[in-house]
Amino acid sequence: MTQNLKIITLLSFVAMQTPTFLYAAPASNLYSTTFSILAYAKWQASTPKLCVVNQDNIAQQFKKHAPLHNKYDIQPIQSQEISKSNCQILIFSTLSAAQEQHTLNTQVRFPALSISLNNLECETGSAFCLYKKNDNYAFKVNMESLTQSQVHIDPRVLLLAKTSESNS
Repeated sequence: MTQNLKIITLLSFVAMQTPTFLYAAPASNLYSTTFSILAYAKWQASTPKLCVVNQDNIAQQFKKHAPLHNKYDIQPIQSQEISKSNCQILIFSTLSAAQEQHTLNTQVRFPALSISLNNLECETGSAFCLYKKNDNYAFKVNMESLTQSQVHIDPRVLLLAKTSESNS
């Protein structure tokens, strides 16, 4: 059984008749939403490196909102530096979905979880895509990109997800 088939089989109880992405319940801000997702990941390093691509000010906000109980090495990074960075987490906010996908395909040769703040469809590009819904934040999961990330995510993160198309 291939890796993708194993993941799909494992998650079938959650994602019956679901497209390649899932929807999640809203949270109050994008930082708490992001750190909630990251809490379900298994990291090889005790202090995972979180890199915010092309946005120094957002990197500063992530540092400000980082949970005290989880340690992250939060750094701003330029997109052309990704291949040498060994970031375990990549936060995109300025690239299109196609640019995210190209960056992930050409520059990331290490396990790295990608999160987009600017990819509403979430059909290509990052594994997790945050979006604002009313006054809250929610996210979609791109299962293909999640598999490509090579980062182990506890399937319980998907219990937050809703497969209702009415959320789109």
